[in-house]
Amino acid sequence: MSISTVVGLVFGIIVILSAMMMGSSITLFVNIPGMMVVIGGTLAATMIRYSMEDSLSAFGDAGAAIKVTNETRDLADLIDITEDLIRITRKDGLLALENHQVDNRFYQDGVRMLIDGYEASMVQDTLREKNELFIEKTETSAGVFRAIGEAAPAFGMIGTLVGLIQMLANLSDPSSIGPAMAVALLTTLYGALIASLFALPIADKIESWANVDAHRQRLIIDAIDCVAKGINPAVMRDKLKPYLEASRTKNKVDA
Repeated sequence: MSISTVVGLVFGIIVILSAMMMGSSITLFVNIPGMMVVIGGTLAATMIRYSMEDSLSAFGDAGAAIKVTNETRDLADLIDITEDLIRITRKDGLLALENHQVDNRFYQDGVRMLIDGYEASMVQDTLREKNELFIEKTETSAGVFRAIGEAAPAFGMIGTLVGLIQMLANLSDPSSIGPAMAVALLTTLYGALIASLFALPIADKIESWANVDAHRQRLIIDAIDCVAKGINPAVMRDKLKPYLEASRTKNKVDA
């Protein structure tokens, strides 16, 4: 799992729980009906906007965005691998790649297509289609979490209004007004926490992960084309160099 994600999530939870426990019991902030209104309403609204398949897929993409993978992802390493593959194919032909595994699933899919005899243009078209579908899928997944982030505060407010209505209906007992008001406000707290600490950060995480992965896939698509055509390694490096420069520029901007 991404270290920054773990640190951010744990730190946020610790800070909020610490603030809650200062001067009061944590049980004061637990209200089951309020949780039902916020969580149930948020899930219902999200499922109305998106299909069940898209909603479940979004959680899968969230896990993929957070998870640390062992496959080769560094762009410079992928270019080095491409040079190795070009040297093999120029010496022994494309079938020699049968015994050479690339530790990157997207790259290996392209290599497998070359080994199976697909034309370079068809490999290019197929990989580009996969890249476009990946971008569309992750955009939808990020949208699901943004929908959760939008709906949770709204249902928190709805829960608060419900609580206030119930409180105003029992004004004959002044001693119950304070506790009832506290319970009513808890749903607003739940909605804000779900949106700010979970849904919206995950949406941003998915978008960032998808942008980096899509950029990597585009490099691989051009790298596979270089392998298929047996382009000189030096020419290949010049062709793929802009991907490295674009990645470095983005990292500087993000920093």
